[in-house]
Amino acid sequence: MLDQIVVIYCICEELTKVLNIKDDIQCKMSSAEVMTFAILSANLYGGDYRKTRLLASAHRYFPKILSHSRLVRRIHQIPQHVWYVLFLALQVLLRNKDNQFFIVDSFPIKAYETHKSFRARIFSDKRFHGYTASKKQYFFGIKVHMIVDLNGVPIEFSFTPGSASDIKSLEEFSLNLPEGSLLFGDAAYTSYDVEDLLKEIDNVVLVPKRRKKLKRQHSQEVNFLLSHHRNSIETVFSSIVSRMPRYVRARTEKGFCLKVFFFILAYMLNLYFPLA
Repeated sequence: MLDQIVVIYCICEELTKVLNIKDDIQCKMSSAEVMTFAILSANLYGGDYRKTRLLASAHRYFPKILSHSRLVRRIHQIPQHVWYVLFLALQVLLRNKDNQFFIVDSFPIKAYETHKSFRARIFSDKRFHGYTASKKQYFFGIKVHMIVDLNGVPIEFSFTPGSASDIKSLEEFSLNLPEGSLLFGDAAYTSYDVEDLLKEIDNVVLVPKRRKKLKRQHSQEVNFLLSHHRNSIETVFSSIVSRMPRYVRARTEKGFCLKVFFFILAYMLNLYFPLA
């Protein structure tokens, strides 16, 4: 575990140098150490900052460690683009550029269940009220939309309110995929207009699962690839969700989304340097 923590710190330290992030001389913890703490919390302790701080202090993972409130403030003070550049850096280390097959899907992250909405402080708006078809359950929270390659490496992701549709969210992606790529999805991504637009502008072929009565049907070869590869994204989602507690605790919507982002980074880190 210590080796993995060192790897996290080295990547964060190099990133802060490249981005020219300079800490105040009086800081007890550098920005790289704060970033390491946040990812360590998501990777091993379910995003619980208090528990992570106690165990990190007991095992002396850091030379000096801040108080809980100060740690939370320092985590939120790190600009969002820094976290995203870290995501891109891990992607460069993991991604196979020759891959032509990708999968798109989404999974819900509930902040609380419907019957608790009367006392909610975050995500109380109706647009955050979504439905999980697999569990036949309503919830208040967000959806994580993600594109991954066949090796399970996240290529792009976005957070939307729980009620957002998958096909509308796909339109917001930049789709930085190689030309001629196949993008597999389930039936929720069926839209002839979007398929034609992606083919014309990005030269990316969207291959959603077809219902039997639709006019445009895939060839046998494409159907084989779709059935063989599409469900692999569920393994990625389960690996990310397995690190989360039953409810992600956060006082603000920004803090909630930031913790979910940390779980994605922790998953990618384990792809690069698995925990022994």
